[in-house]
Formats: sequence, structure tokens, C-alpha cells
Amino acid sequence: MEWKIDAQRKAILQDKSRYKVICSGRRWGKSFMSVMWLLHTPLKSNERRWIVFPTYRQAKMVSWSLLKDLFAGKPVRINETELSITLDNGAKIELKGADKPDSLRGVSTTMVVLDEYSYMKENVWGEIIQPTLAETQGKALFVGTPTGIQNHFYDLYVKGQSKGSDYKSWQFTTLEGGFISAEEVENAKKNLDKRTFEQEYLASFLTAANRAAYNFSRDIHCKKMDKSPRMFWGVDFGVASYMTAILMCENTQGEVYVFDEIGLQNSNTFELAKLMQEKGRGLPVYPDPAGKARTSNSTKSDHRILQEAGFTVIAKKANPTQKDRMNALNKMLEDATGKHRLFINPKCKNMIRDLELCTVENGQILKTETLSHFLDGLMYPIEYRYGFKGQGTSIQW
Repeated sequence: MEWKIDAQRKAILQDKSRYKVICSGRRWGKSFMSVMWLLHTPLKSNERRWIVFPTYRQAKMVSWSLLKDLFAGKPVRINETELSITLDNGAKIELKGADKPDSLRGVSTTMVVLDEYSYMKENVWGEIIQPTLAETQGKALFVGTPTGIQNHFYDLYVKGQSKGSDYKSWQFTTLEGGFISAEEVENAKKNLDKRTFEQEYLASFLTAANRAAYNFSRDIHCKKMDKSPRMFWGVDFGVASYMTAILMCENTQGEVYVFDEIGLQNSNTFELAKLMQEKGRGLPVYPDPAGKARTSNSTKSDHRILQEAGFTVIAKKANPTQKDRMNALNKMLEDATGKHRLFINPKCKNMIRDLELCTVENGQILKTETLSHFLDGLMYPIEYRYGFKGQGTSIQW
């Protein structure tokens, strides 16, 4: 198969290291590079090559169409159920999900790509994937965007920077990928907080801390402000544990002020709605989208209970990812230009605690019985209204 490739990708393909690690900014072309690496040498009879994603669903969404397009019109067998392509010599290319580890065991492979390795469990490589390469002395390619220095992807990157290792690592910014213009990158810089921009577009490990709200500072963000009539609620239903409602407002400068909070343990949405009515009746509410189909303690959904209590419920069809919610939160705390647009009333002690103590592991906020629910209640409206792909303000004030 012939490829038109630039010098940086050619250097990766020609390098003799057994294990290669690519750290790059988003939209650098990781998926394209993964397929290029997997197919740049002829497939021998009956050998197996894999691309492994954190989940099987991601595998299908990201690379399956690209692979099928590459083999369109060629004498191959395409299996849509297994996400596999079998050549006439018996060689097989397969897409896999690390969330189905049993499907990765007991097989011999020659080349494996681990795409977004930082979002996989650490044992996926050493205990599951690496043994499949032992018999053939096979090779592996790890690709991903940084998620902090307390992560196994970072450990492999560092190992690849050392001489005399089986590993070799590279680092590329989004712009170096050649797929995204400088104007697009600059636009992203305006819409993201500084740390997220450096992590996602400059491929920086050092800026990605393990705090969910890494841009939060008591000295900057905790202060009393005048309330605006543009008020709205954020709600986390906290199934079987802790329910929270966060009351906030937006002023004419686009700043958001969190000035009150409600927390109920071992309660239900009816009780939460009553307390919300006392503090801010009839306001827009941005709740957990899952509440549309779920109920805390009733035959009615959580959303329906809030609607019947007089609130206007606004939610996306599907729950935004935690990464999207955290990006939106940190952008509001401090964007890439240094501007702060989110402030907290010092009396909201539970919210401040969550902002300071909630941490992230493998891209997910670590939860306890009480920790993170106030933060979740804050992030639903913040992501909906001010997220990177956000619709802007959904209410005409």
C-alpha cells in the first residue's frame, strides 16, 4: 500500500524501535498514523494485527470506516460484527476494545496499536497485550493526548526518551500534524482555558494536573458579588447517595456567580424541588441528562418532577463526557488569555471543597459518598452554556 507521508511520519515508520510512543495534540492525525503504521509493511500469511481502543464502541467510531475505505474493491472479507478484515492469505486486521479484555487473551499477534492508551487500565499492556506479541517478537505503537504526569502513558513516554531502551517516543503539537490550520488552533485557544489548551493542542504533559478543577484558586475565585436577575440552577440527582442543586447567575459581562447551594443525603427529588422553590422558584434548571429516564423515588422521572414543580428543564439528549465538562469548567475559571469568568460565594463551602479536593484518574473524576456531587451540579449548566461546542446562552433573558 502506498502512502503520501511527511518527514515526521516517515521518521516514525523507519525507526527500528520495537515499541513506539506518540504523544500529540488533538486532531494531529493519530488515527491516520495508527493505520499507516499498521499497514506500512506487507501482511504475511495468517498473521494478526490489532488496533485497540479504550472501548469497543470507540474502535468502531474512530477507525472502522477508514479501514474499510482502504480495502474497498480489494479481495478481502469484511466482518462487520467482529470489526475485522481478512486478506486472501489468511492475514487478519482487527479492531478491539480494552473494555473487553477476554477477547484480547490467548492470541498471537505481530503488530498492535494502543490508541488513547492513557484511558486504558494500566494492566492492559503488561498483562494482556504484551504477551500476545511474545511468540512473534511483535511490535507495538502507543498513541494519545496527555492526561497528566501521574499516568502510565506518561511513564512510557519518559521511557521512550531514554537511550538503550526498546521504546522510542515523539511529541507533536496539533499544528505540526498538518490537518488543522493556525486559525483553527488560535480559535481553540480563545475557547479553552490555558492548561487545557496546552494539554490538548500543545501536547503538554506538565500542565495536566490531577485536580478536576485545576484552575481553581480561593484567592481568585471566592468572593461576594452582586446577584444578577439572570439566575439558573444546576442539579445532580446523585442516585442513592447525595442530591445537589447549585444556584447561580450570569451578569452582563458574561461572568457566572455561584451564590447558593443545596445538599440532601438519602432524600428524593420531590424534597429537593421544594427547597429549590424556596430559593429560586420557576427558574431554568440544567440537570443531569440521565434524569429524563431515571427516577430517584417515584414513578415519575426526575426531570418530570422538576417540571411539575414549575422549573424549566434544559438538558442535552446524552450526558456530556466528564472531559468535556471539566474543560468547560476550567475554561470559565481561567481561559487561555488569563480571564476569569466563574466565581463562588465563600458561604458555599461544599462547592469550594469539591473544587479543591476532587481529583481525576484515567480521565474520570474520583467519587465518594459525598465528594463530587456539588461539582457535578455545577458542571452540567457550565458545560451546556459555555462548553467548547456550546450553544451559548439557551435562554433569551
